[in-house]
Amino acid sequence: MIHKAIIFAACAHEGQKRKGSDIPYIVHPFEVAQILTEAGVSEQVICAGLLHDTVEDTNVVLEDIQNEFGNEVAELVGLMTEEKTLSWEQRKENAIQAVNTTMSRDAKMLVCADKLSNLRSIKNDLDQIGENVWAKFKRGKEKQKWYYGSMIRQLAALEGNAMYCELKMLFQQVFGA
Repeated sequence: MIHKAIIFAACAHEGQKRKGSDIPYIVHPFEVAQILTEAGVSEQVICAGLLHDTVEDTNVVLEDIQNEFGNEVAELVGLMTEEKTLSWEQRKENAIQAVNTTMSRDAKMLVCADKLSNLRSIKNDLDQIGENVWAKFKRGKEKQKWYYGSMIRQLAALEGNAMYCELKMLFQQVFGA
């Protein structure tokens, strides 16, 4: 099933690039899956990691995920999918609240892996281009700090998990908080 999800995600994200770079977008879902694999989660959670942005950022619909990968994977991908018609602030507030109220441990692991991959990317860019990294983000450094800090607080149930510890450490390095 993981091999199938790799192919599905690679095809869905074909031609997409990471924000403000020439890096193929698929690198991010692959890294999320790698983080989840290292954390020892189930095959379904790893598949959701590979597929977590397909519904939000491609022509794939949730029913496609459900038909190809089953209900558990589709539910996890659905939890990760933001409603793009809302403002950035409302989407992020909804995501923060979802972690707080409705998510299983597997879903929290998926969110943590996604945020860790993103912060690794930001830290790498910060090391390469300095504070200019924040020009890639319409909302800038302070809003990103608010969002990642809020997510870290909501994911506190994962305390002691290696990926959560790395997420907190990177947050401190990136935002000096």
